[in-house]
Amino acid sequence: MRTYFLLFFLFQFSILVAQESLSPLPEPISNNAVTEAMVNGEIFIYTFSGIDETKRWDGIHKRAYRLDFNRDKWEQIGDLPSGTGRIAAGASTVKNKIYIMGGYEVFSNGSERSLDEVHIYDPETNEYLPDGKPIPVPIDDHVQAVYKDSLIFLVTGWSQTTNVGNVQIYDPSRDEWQEGTPVPAGTKYKAFGASGTILGDTLYYLGGAKSSAGFGGSTFFRKGYINPTDPTQIEWMASPSPVGIVYRAACASFDENILWFGGSDETYNYNGIAYNGSGGVEQRKEIISFRPEDGVFDVPAQSNDVPMDLRGIASLGDGFLAQGQFVTVGGMIENQTVTDEVRVHQLFIVRTENIDNQRVSVYPNPASDLISIKMEGQFKAKLFDIFGQEIISRKGVEKIEIDLSRLSANVYFLQVEDGEGGRLIQKVIKSN
Repeated sequence: MRTYFLLFFLFQFSILVAQESLSPLPEPISNNAVTEAMVNGEIFIYTFSGIDETKRWDGIHKRAYRLDFNRDKWEQIGDLPSGTGRIAAGASTVKNKIYIMGGYEVFSNGSERSLDEVHIYDPETNEYLPDGKPIPVPIDDHVQAVYKDSLIFLVTGWSQTTNVGNVQIYDPSRDEWQEGTPVPAGTKYKAFGASGTILGDTLYYLGGAKSSAGFGGSTFFRKGYINPTDPTQIEWMASPSPVGIVYRAACASFDENILWFGGSDETYNYNGIAYNGSGGVEQRKEIISFRPEDGVFDVPAQSNDVPMDLRGIASLGDGFLAQGQFVTVGGMIENQTVTDEVRVHQLFIVRTENIDNQRVSVYPNPASDLISIKMEGQFKAKLFDIFGQEIISRKGVEKIEIDLSRLSANVYFLQVEDGEGGRLIQKVIKSN
């Protein structure tokens, strides 16, 4: 298992990204629908359909797998109930049922067919339920997002021969479809291969490809304000994207931030070859963040472990220090290689709260054995590992020493609390 760290700063807080590898997929898969669900109180990660390492039309399949996250073990589950295979579908979990929607088939003559199917999978029984009501407008490469664990929004995308601006809203509890306010006409809003999510009452999506000649990339960031009393009513806005083209990335939210994982800055066909004829496309290797409160995008350092050609990401929730775990499953890496790699991207938002960092002295840092923390008056010091587990807790006056000698070389978090509820959190590096 490999772990390394990237650090980038957003105003008065920082985001730390730790990345690990899990057991590989049973086979390399890309353009697969990915989500997460619970089984007997434990987290499982699911992948449905996709394309294999051949990147050919006949390498598109309908196989499905699930990962027992705690045991780090993959197993094959039942194939999707229909067709021979699909790509560009979406998978969403609502009230612990999984809904696999849309996508498209590719045939030997090169023709394609967008799908209208809604397959429903029950994680607890490990079986498919009867299909949901078909999607009114067959769709693929769409933005798929869940609203308040109750509705699934399918926004724009490709349908048969053209890019469409439909907003199709599925209510799983009623097995009913409603038509939402469509995105405005034109390539500023309509896109396929874009990605987004819903945070609060706002749907955000970024990038994708335009339906104009050459399927060039879109450089717009869009927001849709959902009327909470009538979710079919949406007010749309768009602005130029400061991060350029983002095509077939995965998107999720984390502690009031929107995150895009990987993708590419060129548009391409399912084989990874650019639509503009320039050849193979490479991954962006980035995690992009957007904080709605500030309206600012940020792009951290690059990482080879962030793939492209993603159609979803597993989100494992928040915890200590606003920690979120996100898992990418397969995708394409260097040279458009379809991979079996499974990566945990573990994010931490670390804030400085109430205590002026000039009041606290931590030295040496990095340290191989002993660190000293100095601060006026009585205070507490706690050390946490990257998974949020408390390792050491100390109380003292003026000075506290913590022995790191028995810890492995890694990054840790030191939390200092004064007697008045003030808190300071900072990174500590344990060296060899």
